[in-house]
Amino acid sequence: MRDPFSLEAEQSVLGAMMIDPALIDLLAADLEAKDFYWQDNADVFTAIIELNSLNRRIDFLTVGEHIGTLENGDPAFAYTAQIQNGTPSVANSEQYARIVRERSLDRCLIAAAQEIHQIAHSTMDTPDKIAAAQSEILAIDGESATAETVEAYDVLVEHMDLLEKRMAQGDSISGIRTGLEEFDKHTGGLQSEQLVIIAGRPKMGKTTLAMDIVRNAAIREKKEVLVISLEMSNRQLMDRLIAAEGSIPLDAMKDGSACDAHTAGLTLAAARIKDARMTLSDRPGLTMRRIRSMCRRHKRKHGLDMVMIDHLGLLDSDDPKANQVAKVTEISRQAKLLAKEMKIPVILLSQLNRALEQRPNKRPVPSDLRDSGSIEQDCDMAIFVYRDEVYNPDSDRKGIAEIILSISRESEAKTFFAMFQGRYARFAPLEAGAYIPEEKDTPKQAEKVRGMKF
Repeated sequence: MRDPFSLEAEQSVLGAMMIDPALIDLLAADLEAKDFYWQDNADVFTAIIELNSLNRRIDFLTVGEHIGTLENGDPAFAYTAQIQNGTPSVANSEQYARIVRERSLDRCLIAAAQEIHQIAHSTMDTPDKIAAAQSEILAIDGESATAETVEAYDVLVEHMDLLEKRMAQGDSISGIRTGLEEFDKHTGGLQSEQLVIIAGRPKMGKTTLAMDIVRNAAIREKKEVLVISLEMSNRQLMDRLIAAEGSIPLDAMKDGSACDAHTAGLTLAAARIKDARMTLSDRPGLTMRRIRSMCRRHKRKHGLDMVMIDHLGLLDSDDPKANQVAKVTEISRQAKLLAKEMKIPVILLSQLNRALEQRPNKRPVPSDLRDSGSIEQDCDMAIFVYRDEVYNPDSDRKGIAEIILSISRESEAKTFFAMFQGRYARFAPLEAGAYIPEEKDTPKQAEKVRGMKF
C-alpha cells in the first residue's frame, strides 16, 4: 500500500524548475497547484508559474521573495533554498512530475470514495445514486485524460484513413442516414459527436420527424438506437412505429381495428421492428445526469450509435433551485457533452417560443428556440419543422411540410420539402415537381428545391 502523496517527488519537481527554468513548461503541463499535497509546495509551484509568466528570473531567492512568508510564518526563501539544494539532478524530473500527478489522482479517488459512501447512505433513489456515483468517478477520469493537444500530423493520418473509408463507401454519406435522401446528400448524414436539435411549435410534427429518423437508423441502417421519451409512453411510440412502418392508419392502431383490417401491414411492421436495434424508455422525471448514466450502461452492454430525447422542456434539472434559463443552458451543455463522450449523434427535441406566432411569417428562426441562446450555441445542427396548414386551414400547401435546416456547422442552411402523412405518423417523399416553393417560402434558395426523397 502506498501513500497518496510523496514529499520527495514534489520537492524534486520544484527543485528542477528552479535549477533549470527551461523545464517549467514541460513539467507544469499536467500539473496544478492542487496536485501538491503540502501547501508550502503548492505556494512554491504557484510562485514559479507566476514568475515564469512575467518572464522574471527564477531561482530560490526570487521565488522565496515572491512568496514572502510561508503559512507557519517562516521566510519562504529558506524553504526554497532547501528544495533547490536538495535536488542534485534534473534528470528524472519528468518521472517525479508524473508521480505528483498520480498521487493527486489517488487523493481524488479517496475523496470520491468518501462522497460515494455518503451517496450510498442518502435517501436518493437507487438509479440517482448510481448516476451520482458514476459522475464522481468520471470527473476524475476526465481530469486524468491524456494529452490536451495532438500533433497536426497525427490528426492528418487519422483523417486520411477516414477519407479512404469514405471513398470505399462510394458516396458522400459518411454519417448515419436519416432516410431523408436530399437532406443526407446535403449534410452527409448525422455525424458522431453532433448535437442535433429538432424544434417546432406544437402539432408541427417534430416528434414524427425524429421518429422517422430513428426508425430508419434502427430498421434500415441497423444502428443501435436509444429513444428516451418524456412526452409519450412506450405504447404510444409503438403505435406510431407500427403505423408508419406498416402504412396503417393511426386511428386503426388506437381503436384496435388494425388487427382485422390491416393484418398484412401489421405483420410486416412487427417483423421489421422485432429485428430493429431499438430500445425505448418512457421513465418520467429524468435528468441529463441520469440519461448519461443510462447511455453508458447501454453502450457497455449493447453498443450505442444514436440517442433521441423527447423533449428538452420535460427534463428535470440536476439543480432544483436553477431558474428556467439556467436549467436549459445546463441541459443543452450536458447533451453536447453526452454526444462527445459517447461519440454519437444526440437528437434533442425542443419547443419554440410563442413569440413567432405574432409574426406575419411564422417560419422559425434560431432565435425562436425557447428559454436560452445556449441551445443555438451548443448545437451542431438545428432543424425546424413548419407546416403552413397548422396556421392557415385553407392553405394551398396542405400536406406539405418544410424541413428547415437552419443551423449547420458543416453545410449551408437549406429548406427541404416533404409530404406530411399524419394519418400514418410519418413523412413521405414529395414527388419532383409536385410542389414548387414560392420565393417567400425559402428566400434565396427556394428555386433550388423541388422535394425530398426518402
